[in-house]
Amino acid sequence: MNNPQRHPATGAPPVKVPASLQAITEQAQQTWQQHLDDIVRRLGRGERLTAEQIYDTLHAQTLCIWWRLMARHLEHADGGGLRPAQAIARFVSWITPYLDNPTPPEPSQVGTRGQDGELELALAHLDHSLALIRQGAARTFLAQAETLEPASLAEQSPSASTGQEATA
Repeated sequence: MNNPQRHPATGAPPVKVPASLQAITEQAQQTWQQHLDDIVRRLGRGERLTAEQIYDTLHAQTLCIWWRLMARHLEHADGGGLRPAQAIARFVSWITPYLDNPTPPEPSQVGTRGQDGELELALAHLDHSLALIRQGAARTFLAQAETLEPASLAEQSPSASTGQEATA
C-alpha cells in the first residue's frame, strides 16, 4: 500500500516547503493568473492589448514558472532529501546569468523591405523584448529569494544527513 505521507522513491517523509517559499510561489501564481484573466477579459471584449499588459503577463509567467520549478525541485530532487537552502542556491545560480545575458542586437540592424523583412524585424523586436523580460524577471526573482527567512531555509529535512552543508 502506498503511504501518501512518504516519498514514493525513498520512503522518507516529504520535504516541507518553508512557509515563506510557499507564500512567494502562491503569490507568483496569483499574480500570473490575474494578468491572464485580464488579457482574456480584454480579448473577449475585442480590445487591443498594450505592450505593458503583455510585458506584465510574461514577466509574471516567468516568475511563476521559476518559483514553481523550485518548489517541485525541492520536493522531488535528490530523492526528496534536498534542503530548501540548497534548492534556492541552485536556482539563484541558474537564474543569475540572466542579469548579464547580452540582449539580442538592436532590431534597427534588420532590413524592412517586403513581408519577409517585416517578419524578420518583428521577430528581432520580440527576441529583444523577451530577453529584457527575462532580465527583469531575474532581478525580481533574486530580490524575492533574498527575502526568504534564512532560519527556515537552514532547517534540515528529515531525510538529509546531519553533516550536510548548503552548497550552490
